[in-house]
Amino acid sequence: MGLFVFLFFSLSSWLCSIPMWATLISHFVFGLPIFWFWLTLALWLLAGVIRYLVIVFARWGGNSTGANDSKPNKNPYSNKDIKF
Repeated sequence: MGLFVFLFFSLSSWLCSIPMWATLISHFVFGLPIFWFWLTLALWLLAGVIRYLVIVFARWGGNSTGANDSKPNKNPYSNKDIKF
């Protein structure tokens, strides 16, 4: 349930929910079947879940190169022991 709330409020943009609200208003004003509202709601939440999974996947593979490992300095010009 916590993941659902997190996705609903954090990841999904309210601007992208305009089709969902338009279908809900169309249901009450024009008699559009409520099925279209539930379909757009499901697509909106699915987009949030996919976006969340992409972020998790990007973080999972982000530090696989061992960037924190120190490497020896092989540049002779940056050695501080050289005296001119």
